[in-house]
Amino acid sequence: MNKHGDRGIGRTIGIVRTRGVIALCAGLLLVAGTGCSDFLEVDNPASLLDEDLERKELLGTLANTPEGNITGTYSSLLTRHGLLSDELFHPTTQLENIDAMRGNRLASNSAVEGHWRGLAQARWLADEVAERLSAAGGNDLGIARAHFFGGIARITMADHYNVIVYGAEGGLLGPIDVIAESAERFQQAAQVAQSAGDANLAAGALGQVARAYRSLYYERTHLQGTMDMSLMQQAESAARQALSTYPDYNVSLRFGAPGGSNSAASLGGPYGGTNRIDEVYLFLPDPVTGDWDPRVPHEETTREEPLGTSSYNLKYTARETPLPLSRAAEAMLIIAESRLLAGDLAGAVEWINNTRAAARVRTMAGDWGDASRGWPPTEHALSDLRDFASMDSGEIMAQLQHERRAEFWMEMRRWQDMRYYEIFPYRWFDQNKAMGIHLRWPPSPEDVNANQNLTNEIAQRLYVN
Repeated sequence: MNKHGDRGIGRTIGIVRTRGVIALCAGLLLVAGTGCSDFLEVDNPASLLDEDLERKELLGTLANTPEGNITGTYSSLLTRHGLLSDELFHPTTQLENIDAMRGNRLASNSAVEGHWRGLAQARWLADEVAERLSAAGGNDLGIARAHFFGGIARITMADHYNVIVYGAEGGLLGPIDVIAESAERFQQAAQVAQSAGDANLAAGALGQVARAYRSLYYERTHLQGTMDMSLMQQAESAARQALSTYPDYNVSLRFGAPGGSNSAASLGGPYGGTNRIDEVYLFLPDPVTGDWDPRVPHEETTREEPLGTSSYNLKYTARETPLPLSRAAEAMLIIAESRLLAGDLAGAVEWINNTRAAARVRTMAGDWGDASRGWPPTEHALSDLRDFASMDSGEIMAQLQHERRAEFWMEMRRWQDMRYYEIFPYRWFDQNKAMGIHLRWPPSPEDVNANQNLTNEIAQRLYVN
């Protein structure tokens, strides 16, 4: 048990810890070259006894479990995140989707509760695996990945929930607390990955350290009224270190049987599901040229819907398409933002253009579809992402916000940015806007009922220390 009372979390997240047993669903295991065959050699394939975890042949499978465990929850939450922000529209009568699109963050529904449970489980399991692998010795890369996914689970919970508890006896943690914890986990991941010789993972972890410090700057500014520029300076330092470690780093969430699938592939694609409908959701104009930004790629369909024309998402074209978690463009834009806030306008423009240059190479290579894909419609040419030029701080900030919106479309960043820049989605009802942009969702009712420190009143307001 750690200081947050993790021993009690099993009742909340469905991982049972009784008589020395840790029960892990075999279906949670990753993916990408790792299956469940190793588990057939234990007495109960669905459960691992403590002594099983000491077996050398199982350590490789154990090392992959944190990633496999978070895949389904993260990709499912990505859709809810897009509905809550301005990235997606869902032509539906399902109350959970309508709640999200209208900005209702007090609704306790099955989707929101399921995301909470999945992230709570992912956080606990990542910490447990890191501890087990460290105790067993060796497998540094597995330890690094466990720390990395523990950080991802934490920062994602902080982005979406008002208050976080780690188990039935855990104390109350606000988003600021949990983001600070994520920075520590990412720093540990970077150090261990560097020692293990995985420069890409080390850079990806450092990129998330930068993201965490940027988040702390904005959260403390908005929630505590403290504008601490040293946090942005630390974010910039970590971002530069990430790029020097591996200039084109990209750490993505991998999908494949028997783990989860990338649900973003269903966004208007051949599998059906959520659609982006009407031009406001399809055409994102590049402020430099006015043309369609190629980083928000779609393909026209002939299918007419009651509310407009649907389209195929070309960013995630298959259910096994990896979902980026940390990549070099984020470090570049964090440096640009830090330079802008420090008054270095030329430096900010330079790093914006570095980002655009990298995106220009990527999109022209057809990674997310190029001009030959047959869409956009003729009235919208594709932007060539030429360099941006300005020495006006307001124009630079507007361009920076566009870069983040286009570059990280459907990568779980938009809702966070809308809070940090205090942008309200136009679909939100007035009463939901009146509650402010910074409110998140409440934790699951099970945790509210089980934890004596957590009440419904506390759960439905933002917890700030």
